[in-house]
Order: sequence, then C-alpha cells, then structure tokens
Amino acid sequence: MAILFTYAILKHHLFDLKVISTEIFSALLALALFLQIFFADTTRMQLLSTIIFLGAVGFGILLVRSVIKEVQNREELERLAQELSAANEELKKLDRAKSEFISIASHQLRTPLSIIKGYISMMQEGSFGRITKKFAEPLRRVYLSNERLIKLVNDLLDLSRMEGGRMRYDMKPAQLSLIVASVVEEFQQIAQSKEVALRFKKEEKNDPAVRLDEEKMRQVAFNLIDNAVRYTPKGGSITVTLTVNPYHLLFAVADTGIGLEKKEINSLFQKFVRSREVSRIHAEGVGLGLYVARRIVEDHGGRIWAKSEGRGKGSTFFVELPIKKIFV
Repeated sequence: MAILFTYAILKHHLFDLKVISTEIFSALLALALFLQIFFADTTRMQLLSTIIFLGAVGFGILLVRSVIKEVQNREELERLAQELSAANEELKKLDRAKSEFISIASHQLRTPLSIIKGYISMMQEGSFGRITKKFAEPLRRVYLSNERLIKLVNDLLDLSRMEGGRMRYDMKPAQLSLIVASVVEEFQQIAQSKEVALRFKKEEKNDPAVRLDEEKMRQVAFNLIDNAVRYTPKGGSITVTLTVNPYHLLFAVADTGIGLEKKEINSLFQKFVRSREVSRIHAEGVGLGLYVARRIVEDHGGRIWAKSEGRGKGSTFFVELPIKKIFV
C-alpha cells in the first residue's frame, strides 16, 4: 500500500483518490492472478493462468493511464473554467465602463445638438433675417445632418439603457395611426426634395387606442421611414400602411429602394449590422436604428421583420403589435 501511494504521488503528482483506487485495484487483481499460476493443477491451467495474468496486467496499465488522463483533463478544464470566469468578469467590467462612457458622452452631446437644431430652425423660419435661395439648401442639409446626429445619440442612449436594464416605458392609450401620420408628414419635404413619392394609407375605420409608449413607438416609425427615404433613389416611391384585424395592428413601410439580399435579412436587426449596399451608399450610419426598433417593439409584445425580393427590388418592413395584450 505504501509503495502504491508513493508511486501515485511521485509519478503523477496527484493525491487523487480515483487514481490511487484504480492502481490498488489493478495491482491486487494482478497479484491474485499471478498467485493463481502457482496453484494451478496442470501445465495447461498454468499456461491459461499466465495468459490471463498478462492480459490483466495490460488491461490494468491501460485502465490506470485512462484514469490519470481523465483526472488531468478534469484539472485542465477546471483551470480553464477559472481563467474563463476571470476573463468574463473583466469583460463585464469593460462592458460596464463602455456603457457608462456611451451614456455620459451621449448626454453631453444631446444638449448642444438640440441647441444647434433650434438655431437652424429659427434661421429657416427667418428669425434672423431672410435666407436667400443660395443658403437655403446648404442650411437644410446641415439641419438634416444634425437630425441624424440627434437620432444616433438617442439610439446610443437607448442602447446603453437596454444593456443596463434601465429602459423605461411610459405606457399610455394612443392611436398608432396618429403617430405614423405625424412621422410621414415630417418626412414629406425631404421626400419631395429627393423626388420620392411618400404616401400613407390606412383603413377607413379608426384603429383602436392601445397602450404604448408614444415617444418610443414614434422612434420606431421614424427609423423605418428614415431608412426608406434615405435608400430609395430619385423617382421611387414609399408606401406606409396601417391595417387592423381583431388581434393585431400591422404597420408596414414598403419602398422601391436598393432592396436586401436574403442572407442579410436574418442579421439585419442585430447590433452594429448594416447591409453591404447600405454601407456603400451612406457610410455615416452605425447600424443601431433597427436593433433599437426591434427591442422597443418586442418590449411592447410585438414583432418586427423585413421582406425583400433581392437587390434592387425594394423592401418592406413590418411591425406587428398584438391588440389583446395592450388593448385599453
């Protein structure tokens, strides 16, 4: 017993009971079979006992080695698990730092951007004097660029809140048609300047008032219509529809724009994902708008998806909200 313990400790550097027990069992089995050779009555039985003894020795060696290997693998897995746990904790710290930085930076940007927007609006309205045609178009472009920056800041703030579990919704009765109509009206001038037809169609009957966060749902509609206007070429058209059935409200934005490849649709609503063609046409986006829209819609108990026949064949984005879950 002392020899076997010393062997296991020095040879394998282990105090593992599993290894020691296997070695003891193998040694005792080999000893019993070895003694059986001398107690055999005939030469034939001695030969058979010798063969069995040698087979048991070989099997015992393989068994001990497999147990040692298993113990080593287990220790390696435990070591890797500890390292992975430490790395995971470090990643959590970095992620918290990233979220805090995004939140602080976004808050700091929000105020000056809102001030810029206010001054540009006042200039366009003539509060500081008449704007000539020469400066009207550049001023409009500055306004649109500032709007996109505000949208990006809002998306970053929402992303930070979502990842930190701090996203809050002010759920009140509202009509989705009124929200969509106001967003469509906001984009009419931009669409006209691009010579893109933008239409809003809804059923004659009024859609029911449902409980939703009006500001957040407006953000969803803004993201979808903004993308449609931005990526629909001159002479194209965008049709926004709202249909009602006993169970759902269905809001859709269909355009004749650049379209989507089928392999892109599955990943379109993930963080920082943009279509390859979209990235080529407009390099300033970061791929957050659709991700934020998906999270908002899902938090309202709905779903969002897209369809397209392929590149250059336009695309349609759908938002479906269950009436029964949020019906007032």
